[in-house]
Amino acid sequence: MRRYLDTLRGRAFVLILGLLVVSNAAALWLYGGRHDDAMDALHDVMVAEQAAVVFQLIDRLPQEQRQAVAGALSGTLLQVLIGDTPGRSAVRLTATRSDRIGEIINALLGRTQHDRIRVALTTDLDVHASMKRLTRSPEDALSKASLSQAALANVRLQGRVEASAALTDGTKLTVVSRLLSVPHFSWAQLLPSLIALTLSALAIAFILLGRLTAPLQLLQNAAHRLSTNINAPPLAESGPFEVRSATGAFNSLQARIKELIADRTATAAAIAHDLGTPVTRMRLRAFDITDTEVREKLFSALDQLQRMISGALDFTRLDFQHEKTQKVDLLSIVESISEDLIDLGESVAMQTSPPVTLVTKPVLLRRALTNLIKNAVAYGQAADITVKDTGGHVEIA
Repeated sequence: MRRYLDTLRGRAFVLILGLLVVSNAAALWLYGGRHDDAMDALHDVMVAEQAAVVFQLIDRLPQEQRQAVAGALSGTLLQVLIGDTPGRSAVRLTATRSDRIGEIINALLGRTQHDRIRVALTTDLDVHASMKRLTRSPEDALSKASLSQAALANVRLQGRVEASAALTDGTKLTVVSRLLSVPHFSWAQLLPSLIALTLSALAIAFILLGRLTAPLQLLQNAAHRLSTNINAPPLAESGPFEVRSATGAFNSLQARIKELIADRTATAAAIAHDLGTPVTRMRLRAFDITDTEVREKLFSALDQLQRMISGALDFTRLDFQHEKTQKVDLLSIVESISEDLIDLGESVAMQTSPPVTLVTKPVLLRRALTNLIKNAVAYGQAADITVKDTGGHVEIA
């Protein structure tokens, strides 16, 4: 897990997760505050409009019909009272909402400052009793209007709005309306949806990040491969602009390294080839030297120089990078080298061991082992070779 978080994909994923959580929390916080205010304002407008309609209706009726119509309009959530009403034991709630409801009613009725309708928002014990009758009794008016118990379960009573004023003929009219409300914003209600949306966004981000960072993974693998195979095919330049630019720069670097190696090899070959001619001339002229000791030393130096030139030519002729790896028997290669050196009179011995098979470049391996064994004979007077397979790697001593 720690290794994944240390990658570009992991860090981008964690960043996206943090941004989603913070942005969703901020949005829900803002929405929650505005939602509660908007719902309260909506219910206030509905109650105010209802009271204004009742005032207009009763005021236009003849006096002898008002009481009958008021009784017909009265119900569980609305009461229309004509004349003076007995006082109620009530507790005043917030003046802000009552003032807002009063302003709306007066605006709808066009009341002036001197005949404004007084509005009080109160709560009393019969509010809760009315709510119980509303949700439990199947015989009341709302149940007859086909309102289901499930719908009523989400409705609660906030209080009672009392709007009272004198009609045009001086009769006092009081409209008592229940102030309904739906449950305010709740994190618990939106949390499942929020989690589902966040997980969906994270899943999409995880897939897209994988596709966007895939070229970077190919670039990483190519960088490791460059150390062993300079002639590997160039990478396809795909992905975002930055990744395409990095891939193009890597391909240019690989091509430049190949050119430098080719130039170095060509230079070494030219030098080694050009040195061959003067060495041959010096060898021919050395035969004219009468001093035997000096002639032998010169021949020895020329032989050493010839071996160096031959080695350089062998290096330039051998295409190391194009040699393909293959499965070989390591013991057979070591035995072959040992036998060749024994035939030349060198002191070489090899310890017997079980067969060892590995995948390698046989020409390169044979050249390296030959140089090592020759150095052992030259500087140690003898070579004792052992091959050991330790399971994880092969050890040649």
